[in-house]
Amino acid sequence: MTISNGADNVHDLIARRRRERDRIPRRAIPDEGVPVSSTQERIWFGEKFNPGFGFYHVPATLRLRGPLDPGALDRALCEVIRRHEILRSTVEEIDGMPVQRVGDAPTGVLRSVDLAGEPDPEDEAARMAADDILAPFDLRHGPLWRALLLRLGPDDHVLVLTFHHIVFDDPSFGIVGREIEALYTSSAPLPELELQYTDFSVWQRERLRTEEVRSRLVDYWRRALEGVPRLLDLPSDRPRPPHRSRAGRFHRSRLPADVVGSVRAMAREEGTTPFTVLLAAYGVLLSRYADQADIVTAVPAAGRIRPELEELVGCFINIICLRLDLRGEPTFRELLRRVRHASVEGHDHEEMPFEELVRELHPQRPRSHTPLFQAGLGVRDNDGVFLNLPGVRASEFVPDVEVSHFDLMVDFSVDGDGMAGLWGYNDDLFDPATVEVLAEQFTLLLTEACARPDRQVGDLALPASPRPPRPQPETGGAEEPAAVLAERARRAPDSPAITSVDGTLTYAQLDARAEALAPAVRKGAEPPAADTPELAVWWYARLKAEGGQPEAGLARVADLASRIGLDATGTVLTFAPPASGALTDAMLLALSSGAHLVIAPPEAVGDAEELRGLVADATVVHAPSAAWRRLLIEGALPEDHPLTALCDAATVPAALARELAAKVPTWTLYGERWAAAHRIDPLAEPRRGVPLGVPLAGTPIEVTGRAGGPGATGVPGEIHVGGVATGDRGRILPDGSLELLGRFDRMFTVGGFRVDTDEVARSLAGRPGVVEAIVDVRHDRLVAYLAGDGIDPRKVTAHLPEYQVPGSVVVLDELPRTARGDIAHGELPSPETPGDESGQVPIRGGTEEAVAGIWRELLGVREIGAADGFLDLGGHSLTLARLSLRYEVAFGVEVELPDLLRHATVREQAALIDERRAQAGLTAEETS
Repeated sequence: MTISNGADNVHDLIARRRRERDRIPRRAIPDEGVPVSSTQERIWFGEKFNPGFGFYHVPATLRLRGPLDPGALDRALCEVIRRHEILRSTVEEIDGMPVQRVGDAPTGVLRSVDLAGEPDPEDEAARMAADDILAPFDLRHGPLWRALLLRLGPDDHVLVLTFHHIVFDDPSFGIVGREIEALYTSSAPLPELELQYTDFSVWQRERLRTEEVRSRLVDYWRRALEGVPRLLDLPSDRPRPPHRSRAGRFHRSRLPADVVGSVRAMAREEGTTPFTVLLAAYGVLLSRYADQADIVTAVPAAGRIRPELEELVGCFINIICLRLDLRGEPTFRELLRRVRHASVEGHDHEEMPFEELVRELHPQRPRSHTPLFQAGLGVRDNDGVFLNLPGVRASEFVPDVEVSHFDLMVDFSVDGDGMAGLWGYNDDLFDPATVEVLAEQFTLLLTEACARPDRQVGDLALPASPRPPRPQPETGGAEEPAAVLAERARRAPDSPAITSVDGTLTYAQLDARAEALAPAVRKGAEPPAADTPELAVWWYARLKAEGGQPEAGLARVADLASRIGLDATGTVLTFAPPASGALTDAMLLALSSGAHLVIAPPEAVGDAEELRGLVADATVVHAPSAAWRRLLIEGALPEDHPLTALCDAATVPAALARELAAKVPTWTLYGERWAAAHRIDPLAEPRRGVPLGVPLAGTPIEVTGRAGGPGATGVPGEIHVGGVATGDRGRILPDGSLELLGRFDRMFTVGGFRVDTDEVARSLAGRPGVVEAIVDVRHDRLVAYLAGDGIDPRKVTAHLPEYQVPGSVVVLDELPRTARGDIAHGELPSPETPGDESGQVPIRGGTEEAVAGIWRELLGVREIGAADGFLDLGGHSLTLARLSLRYEVAFGVEVELPDLLRHATVREQAALIDERRAQAGLTAEETS
């Protein structure tokens, strides 16, 4: 259930100011109905966008043990619904506007089902309760509530009450509960209500139209939220989809009594509320994860801004956007004072409806996330039990119903001496294990903050993540590589050791040349720079010269050889460029196993026939993405012998890796000198980051936090390999494995959003027709460079959230590269600007011009380009509804609100209309 924040001193201040204002007048309801309130309008629009999903259902389920009188309960419910007109109301659309109408009172409301004869009545009750809660409501015809009583046995019932949020909010449960209690035991009527919800909705609309009130509210919120980040970029487990869904789950946690006692003591010391302490600690946690010092969080507000509304059922609840300012590394005590000030000020201006606030402050309406905030926190002072009937013991009964309003929302409620936490999260983005760790870290962070409030928030410790597992290779002693080589030379002297464009070097030749070079190595001879066979000779000579002292990389490659099953019968084919660390590791991998190393010529990547011939005899192939893509397209992977694929973790597209792993065992390797390895699961869900697996043996890898020490589980930091900073941004997952998030030097702020261009490139690579992708920033906009065949720029970017969609897409035959094989960013061509001198994309005639004309009328905007978005030009929920009606009249086809949001620009909507007309068999002349 949605909850309030329990900030008592804030409410005292607001209540005092409310009493100074005029009371809301009672009004008659006209035949044409009454306009909905601003909150109702937001809910109505959301329901039209995603109808029948259960997102706007407000349920309560209670286990009632004791002698219950169902008849008395039904009569009490009927009277409550009669008393509150909003519970008899429906909402219909008239000329694109939502209007509420009041219907007749019911004579019976409670539907009863006897489950006592079921094998497991409790499980069946949970299933039926979930089904009833999620069943859709009909806003136009109603009723907008349901009451279900499930009998589990003698004196054992489950009561399921479900209301549509457009007529109900969480504080309304307290009102309904008190009235049911009074009516359950008495036939005496309750005093009639002085006001109804329709009086409030009319009064609110009129009040918000007054210049004095509106300017006061708008001016405050403009100042309060000026310059806030556009997105709280929490490191999600999966990429953000282009359209926000309601997919959600819950994690339950508990703050023990000693922690809650510390919170209350801290609140008393600072003259504030426990809610403020919780919110400040929550801000510190979000700041660490998102690496942002300026955060906006959602706080539910009861919205009953007048005393006469306190006993009125309806949808009053509002969302307050509180700015948590952690800039300048304040102490926790100082942050607490900042949060207290923001909370008091925000609640004093809480009558600004969230929908109105978005229109005023955020003309660009994101489709991938909620505007202004993505995370929130609330506190309530009850345990979910709102009904106490004589002789009946009530407790909360929790069915499996989970939807997510936001990316992350935490609700705390009183639980004995402690507090229960309900962490609601969007499971399109987060794994359960991630949120479980978040909840644990919040408890520990809160404990330390209250114990050491004068420490800077950046110094408040989060628990260090477990060190990544360090598997040990199944090898013998340190002399084994030399022994393997010597044994290979003795037993199979003519077996090939290294094959390159210069020919083949056998193991006997390798042994003899190394023996001859060993004296020079003892005297300090340096290794050759690029001659690979000679490098192998020098390496073997070093083993001989230094009594078998192992090369630093041997433990790593021995571990990798063990994981992939490489032995002396194998052939390792590598496409690594000359003098690279990857080539050195490929050499060590092959020779330390007694296998055959084949170094492919660079031009072989582009020649399908040569590729086919090279891989035909290989058992392990280390190749770039372009080679794997060509092999898959050509169907050139050998089927007569097993093959293991090795790819670069940072560059291989996830889709390509999964496609390859479906055919052959596929491993990704991290770092130019291989430091970690990960086996690709072809059935695994795509992740936002790149799984790196666990480090190879003997390779110390750490993710460092802000202070340079070990980072906390899930918190992004810089990856260090062997104590050396890599410039890579990563984190350690709850299972101890590593994940690469990108590079610090590839993160930019574009259009107010922080964007990792490597993340966008990974999302584009592997889309239909795309072989390779790189994303750069040019003139404060994203530019994608794609290589491949048959690429449709609009389709390959359709899966991205709007802030990651490139402003330009440049399609090339191949991406320019340096001699080492890296992308040559300086050689990427400048994109053409797709517009006129004003930067607008010109409108084409026909349907585009007709659509633009309708936009001009509705929005009062003269200059419109084909790439402009309706919401970006000032459109909102009501104008979108009118736009849908105008299209139906103008073109003879129905275009629903979800379609208008998913196809936001003039060009996209015109194309959609043309498609619908073609499907309906309509010609342009017929619709004109």
